[in-house]
Amino acid sequence: MDKIKSILKEAWLFVSGGFFLTNFAKMLGLLILLFLMTNWWLRCYTNHGESVQVDDFTGMHLSDAERKGRNKGFRYEVIDSAWMEGKPSGLIINQNPKPLSRVKEGRKIYVTVTGNPKTILLPLLSESSYDFEQFSKRLEIRYGIKAKIREHVYDRKQAENTILYLFYNGNKVTDGDIRKGFKVQEGSTLEFVITERKTNEMNIPDLVCMGFDAADFLISSYNLNIGQVFEDATVIDRNTSYVYKQDPRFEEDGIINMGAQINIWLTQNQPVDCLDED
Repeated sequence: MDKIKSILKEAWLFVSGGFFLTNFAKMLGLLILLFLMTNWWLRCYTNHGESVQVDDFTGMHLSDAERKGRNKGFRYEVIDSAWMEGKPSGLIINQNPKPLSRVKEGRKIYVTVTGNPKTILLPLLSESSYDFEQFSKRLEIRYGIKAKIREHVYDRKQAENTILYLFYNGNKVTDGDIRKGFKVQEGSTLEFVITERKTNEMNIPDLVCMGFDAADFLISSYNLNIGQVFEDATVIDRNTSYVYKQDPRFEEDGIINMGAQINIWLTQNQPVDCLDED
């Protein structure tokens, strides 16, 4: 027991001595200084508790936004670009973080800006069967290209609204030019020259060698009328007779006005020339 008391007494004398207290105070002071310096450095590095409001940069040119955000230490990174008709390139159209949100100084701002229009290779006219309606819809939906009709040209050989050629920036572009590979800018407007067929005109039907009933039906379907009917001496039953002549006569490019009359000549038996064709 006396030995334990002696050890405790010596320990007390040591810790209460000036040497121990002096060194302990120095060590404690060093730890406090390290703590304060570390805390200060972290505050400086992270701007702890400090934030700034993000300006609305949309609609501004990127260079103007960079100047405006310089005092807050903002940095900018373009992540995408999109062409917009009537807008110059370099305008900010979207930003992240959003306008008026609060962030730390020096934050990077990600932006989407307007860019230059792309160059588009025109698709072949044949892929739309030269039809203006099909081709114009395809240009607008898939390529952002507008189409309008510059002129209608009467053509009774081709279907109505068939594309003959087009104009780009005032220059004529043919089907052959497009087949070689013709490029236009995104957002351009192309002017088309297309066919039309007068609604009061149509092709003359070929009635020769047809039975009377079939010829009568075809004339009606063409919105035409049977004029005079001439029967030769062989005709016994008109309904079973055949057409061997018509007026106006059939021609490959012949046209006739809607509602006009066609005169026909009938014979009872099918003409020999028609039998040869069979």
